[in-house]
Amino acid sequence: MCGIVAVWRPGGVDAAEIEGALRPMASRGPDAKAVRILAEGRLGLGHLRLSILDLSSSANQPMSDAAGGASIVYNGEIVNFREVRAGMGARNWRTDGDTEVLLEAFLERGPGALHDCVGMFAFALHDAREGALHLARDRFGIKPLYWTRLPDGGFAAASEIPPLLALRGGRAQADEDTILTYLESGVYDASEKTFFEGVSALPPGACARLDLATGGMTITRWYDFCAAVAAQDAPRDPRDWRPEIAYRVERAVKDHLIADVPVGLNVSGGVDSSLLCALAGEELSDLHVFTQDFEPPYSERAFVEQAVGRATLHVSTLRSEDIREALARTVARQAEPFGGVSVIGYDALYRAADSAGVTVLLDGNGVDEVFLGYGKYRALAQGRLSADAAVSIDGTRSTLPEAIAPGLRRRAAQFSVPTYAEAFVEPVRAMAARDLLHAKIPRGLRFNDRMSMLRSKELRVPFLDHRLVERVFRVPVDLLLRDDV
Repeated sequence: MCGIVAVWRPGGVDAAEIEGALRPMASRGPDAKAVRILAEGRLGLGHLRLSILDLSSSANQPMSDAAGGASIVYNGEIVNFREVRAGMGARNWRTDGDTEVLLEAFLERGPGALHDCVGMFAFALHDAREGALHLARDRFGIKPLYWTRLPDGGFAAASEIPPLLALRGGRAQADEDTILTYLESGVYDASEKTFFEGVSALPPGACARLDLATGGMTITRWYDFCAAVAAQDAPRDPRDWRPEIAYRVERAVKDHLIADVPVGLNVSGGVDSSLLCALAGEELSDLHVFTQDFEPPYSERAFVEQAVGRATLHVSTLRSEDIREALARTVARQAEPFGGVSVIGYDALYRAADSAGVTVLLDGNGVDEVFLGYGKYRALAQGRLSADAAVSIDGTRSTLPEAIAPGLRRRAAQFSVPTYAEAFVEPVRAMAARDLLHAKIPRGLRFNDRMSMLRSKELRVPFLDHRLVERVFRVPVDLLLRDDV
C-alpha cells in the first residue's frame, strides 16, 4: 500500500504544496517519496511508497510509461499482475511489479482493463495524449480515494481526507446530511459523501476523468456488482457448489500471499481465521499470525490458539489504559467516526507485526457478509427480523433516533441507501448486499486501512476477491445457512 496525491490548478501548482499534502500521510509510504509536475505546470502528482513487489527503485512512483507520455501514482496490489502481463504479449518490461502492468494496460484499454485485475487499487493517471487525469478505484473500495474542488477552481485527490482539507486552506465544514444519516440509521461510509462538506469519496468500482483544459470532470461506473452476480450460472447439480467454492476460497487466499516481503495474518477465533491459517500455512513455512486480545471476560485467546495451529502466534493483550493511550491517535488518523474498541486495538497489533518484521497481513474481512455468518441473516431467514430494521450484526438495535436534536433535523436531510430488493429476490441476500456495498464493509475497510497504514503495514482481504464474492452470492441461501456448512 501507498499514499497518493494529485493536484490540478488552472494557475499552476508547485512541488512544495504536493509535498505538504503528502506529509500527513507519511506513514503510508516510508520507503520512497517523489513528486512530479506535469501538464505545463498545472498538475502535480505525489507518491509515498511502501515497497511490496519489486523492491528496486525502478518500481518507484510516479511511474511513466515507456513512451513517456503518461504517469501514474497508485495505491494497492494487483495480485494477478503476472497473469495480466502475460496476456499483453511480449514487450520489454522494465520492472517486475504490478504498477507498470496497470499503467500499460490502462493506456491500451482504458477502464476495460480493470476487469482483468484481481485485488485492490486506487490510482491517478495522467495521459498527456488526452490532456486528462484519470482516477479509478477497485470494485469494493478496498483502497480509499477522496477528491475535492479547491477555492481557486482547482481539483485535488488523495488517499486520505486531511491532505485535502489542508489544500482547501485548512477549512473544515461538517456535512450535516451525512451526520444526520449516521445518527438516524447507523450507516456511514455508505456513499460518496463524507463527514466533511465538499470532500467526496470516489465510489467503489468507479472511474473519473478530469479534463485538464477545462477542469470538467465526469464519473462513471466500470463495475456493476449486481450485474456480475446475475451473470453467474448455477451448477446443474447443487452438490457441485461445495467443491467449487472450496477451490475459489483456496485460490483467493493463496493468490493474496504474493509479495517480496514477509507476509502474516491478522486473526481472531473465528472459522475464517482457521481457514486462513490452514491455507497460508501450506504456502508459508514460517507463518506469523497476530491478534488483539482483551481482559476477561472478553478474551478470545483460547479460541485463537486453536485456530492458528502450528503458526507463531503474537498476542497483543489490551488493558483499559492501553485503549485510553491509543484513543486520541486513532481518532486523529481515522478523521471520521469509527465503531468499536477493536479499531483502537489494531494499533498494538500492527506494532507487533512491525517488531516481527512482517509487512503484509491478510485478514477475514467480508467473510460474514459473503457467507451469511451473522446471526441477523439467520433471524431474517426465519422471520424473526424485519428486512428494514436498523440492527447491529448481533441483531440488537444500533441507533437512537429520538435523541437527535430538532435543529439538525430541520437543517439536514437523510440520504437513502439502496436496499437491493430488486436485484436479489431473497431478503437475506439483499441485506447481505447492502452490508457488503454500503452498510458495513465500506466503513470496516476504512477502519483497517487507516490503522494498518499508521504503522506502514499492508492489509489484504482475500474474502473480498471478486471471483469468490460474485460466485458465492449465487449459492442458495438455505445451503449457506445450514448448520453443517
